[in-house]
Amino acid sequence: MANEFGFDQLIIYGARLAGRRVREYLAAQGQRVDAFLDRDGTLGEVDGLPVFTAQRWAADQEARKACVIIGVFNPHVDTREIVDDLQALGVGRIVSLVEFVGLYPHAQPFRYWLVDPAFYVQHVPRIEALRAALVDEASKQLLDAIVQYRTLGDPRCLPPATAQQYFPSDLPRLPEPLRFIDCGAYVGDTVEALLEAGLQFASVATFEPDLDNYRRLVARLGQVPGAVHFPCGVSDSNRLSGYDPSLGAGGHLVEAGGNPVCCVRLDDALPGFAPNFIKMDIEGEEPAALRGAQCLLRTHKPHLAISIYHRAEHLWEIAEQLQGFELGYRFYLRCHSPSTFDTVLYAVAGES
Repeated sequence: MANEFGFDQLIIYGARLAGRRVREYLAAQGQRVDAFLDRDGTLGEVDGLPVFTAQRWAADQEARKACVIIGVFNPHVDTREIVDDLQALGVGRIVSLVEFVGLYPHAQPFRYWLVDPAFYVQHVPRIEALRAALVDEASKQLLDAIVQYRTLGDPRCLPPATAQQYFPSDLPRLPEPLRFIDCGAYVGDTVEALLEAGLQFASVATFEPDLDNYRRLVARLGQVPGAVHFPCGVSDSNRLSGYDPSLGAGGHLVEAGGNPVCCVRLDDALPGFAPNFIKMDIEGEEPAALRGAQCLLRTHKPHLAISIYHRAEHLWEIAEQLQGFELGYRFYLRCHSPSTFDTVLYAVAGES
């Protein structure tokens, strides 16, 4: 008997967190799911459903009679390869996670930038204003591709991810020696990447609220001259907050519960630092952190690398925020992981 998608079988590709949540959502809608597909052929069964590799499943089934929903949502998997493999197997219909959310927009769990595609359509004028503010054609084309992907769901429209996150080689070179503020320093990987690229440092200040990450960061960067490290989050007020570490590198501040952490304003924590480069990858707290750094920005006009993928509206709102500071920044856009994860807005002041 055909399901609501019009096919005999309804399959979810991905038996991890995102795929399981898709299955839970469909179950709440009264939709039966027949199996999971996953590259890990050792799982056997998840949540009472059998798990197959796509090739093993297709060998025993009429793939053309199945609809497969891609339940994969992370920066480490290129879903273009999954789509290509499923098409080669003759699957009758492939539904991306973007399309799935568009079909079932209500009561979806929070997933970073992934919202009802209609949200992007509603904000076309602001997206067009961002496009006009971008300096180079590569940035404009990337923005077009991001919006196309987030509204239609076909990952094959996206260009390859750009290397050297936070300091791509095709953008204006960072000023040296660096006076670098790293917000969301994780385990020190950005500082290490800059050092390995041969950039020279005058001073470094890192902020990392997760204490396990902070210990690893201090151990890795203990020999970097002029480095100071803060076990703090960065925001627009000095306060005690909560921190949820459950997503690892995606740990984030929470309004209630979580581990207690201190948050600081950069203007208060580093009043005499004189940065020439600030990076922020702080799981959605970027707008608040920029508000808390306005004095530093106005005084020193540092180069900025600001993550804008943690919420859908950050794609345009963070550029609008920086434009509102009236500091003469010029904007570039680059994406450093599949599926528009690790999308970064680069703001450069003082270009001719």
